Parts: sequence; structure tokens; C-alpha cells
Amino acid sequence: MKQNMKKVLLVLCMAVSFFALTACSGSNKDSEPVPETIESTMKTGAENYLKEFDSYDDEALATTLKRVQKQKNTVMESAISSWQSSKPDLGRLVSILSEEVERVSEDSYKVTVRASYEERELEFALTAEEVVSDNYGGTSLAATEMVFTPIFTTGEKLERAGMNTLMGMGTVFLVLIFISFIIASLKNVNTLEANYKAKKEAAKAAASEPVVPAPAPSAPVPAPAVPVPAPVPAPVVSEPVPAPEPAFCEEENLADDMELVAVITAAISAAACVPAEGLIVRSIRRKSGSKWKNA
Repeated sequence: MKQNMKKVLLVLCMAVSFFALTACSGSNKDSEPVPETIESTMKTGAENYLKEFDSYDDEALATTLKRVQKQKNTVMESAISSWQSSKPDLGRLVSILSEEVERVSEDSYKVTVRASYEERELEFALTAEEVVSDNYGGTSLAATEMVFTPIFTTGEKLERAGMNTLMGMGTVFLVLIFISFIIASLKNVNTLEANYKAKKEAAKAAASEPVVPAPAPSAPVPAPAVPVPAPVPAPVVSEPVPAPEPAFCEEENLADDMELVAVITAAISAAACVPAEGLIVRSIRRKSGSKWKNA
């Protein structure tokens, strides 16, 4: 048991020693000083890039972006895109606050510049790699990455986070409302489908029924003759009966001839078309050879 414990402790010691040696070698490599010429070149290049980007307006940036895209210069393309997204929050360049150069790898260096703008500060990171020049046989630095990072305060960060949260939640709720509206409208689809099937079946049933010929038109029935009213005779205006001359004979007794008077009055009224009330019988005299006796 003790031998096994010794073997385990020996293995652990060997592993710790191995990692310690690796860390020491890495720290020695990273702690190598940056040559002064490279440090000066990195700082000068970073300042020139900041001033150059600050002098571009929107039109010049768009033109430069198209040009580097045709040249397939991915480093400048990503740098211009990063600057376009950061420019509205910065304003104009005021001053350079600090510069720090560090070694990233054996042939790679990085300079971090903190600059002050009208709106807020900016952190600009430029990474360059040392390459051998074919023309002169020396080395030069070629930019491999450029990143612009505006520095926001804690309040601005919280405000942006809140706006992003509201936008995200609002979008989600809008999508959910739209989906619920679609689900609620599905019942109308079933109703429309049922109506369409009913109309289709009705059309098939109407097409399958035999066509009954329409009956031939019968002869027109003559309209009944309208009776023509008989002409109304024109009223006969009777001449006024002249008043009888006063008789010098003795007035006869009319008490026994009342019926005869009524008959005569009615006859005169009918003949003259005059109401019986408008006739006044003053006297009745008998004449020889008269036909009234036959009445």
C-alpha cells in the first residue's frame, strides 16, 4: 500500500515539474522586449490609421470599402466596417491618451491606443506581423487586424442592454400574436372548405339531373270583350207649362180624383225628366175626346 502511494506521489511531482517548465518557457518568450524600432513603427502606424479614418466622410468610406473589396483586402474591409459601426458614437478625434505595444508571438506585435473623441473615448487595437521584404531583403510590418471599440459608461451599457431586451421581447410577443391570429383563423379554413365542397356537390347534382324541355308556348287567349256602355240620352228639357187661364166655370171637386192626379203627375215627371216635387198641379179639366180616361 505504501509503495503504491509513493508511485502516485512520484507521478504527480513529475507532472507539476513538467507544467512548471512549460510556463517558464512561455513566460520567457512573452517577456522578450519589443525592439524600439518596431515599437515606434507600431505607435506611428496606429496614430496614422486613426487620423486617416477620422478624416473620411461617409461617401469616402463607401468608396474605399468598394475599392478594398475589389482588391480582396480583408484586413482593411473588416477595419472599415468596424469604423463605420463605431463612428456615430464618437465624433471628431481630440487627442491620443495612451499607447502600449506588446509582443503577441515571435513575429507578431500588437499596439493598443486609447484616444479621446468628442463624444467618448475609443480603444483601437492594431495587430501587425513582421514579414520579409523581397525587394530589400529586410523586414517590414504588415497589418493583420484592426478593431475599433468605443468605451461606454456603465449607464450607457445598461441602457443599451435594456433596449436590446425590450426589442427582443417585443419581437417575440409580436411573433406570438401573429401565430395566435393564424391559429384562430384556421377554423375559417374548415368552413370555407365545407362551403366549397357543398357548392361542388350541388353543381354535380344539378349536372346529373335530366334536362326537361320547356313547354311550347300556347296560343294567346283572347281577352274578354269589354262591354261598351250604352249611350246616355241627353236630358230633355221640358218647356215650362204655361199657367192655365183662369176658368170662369165652377172649380171641380178633386177629392175623388187623387189617384188620377198622382198618376198624371208621375207621367209628366217621367216624360219631362223633372222631379215630381218640382211639379205643381193647379187644376184638372176634362176634355171631350180625351184619352186620359183609358189611363
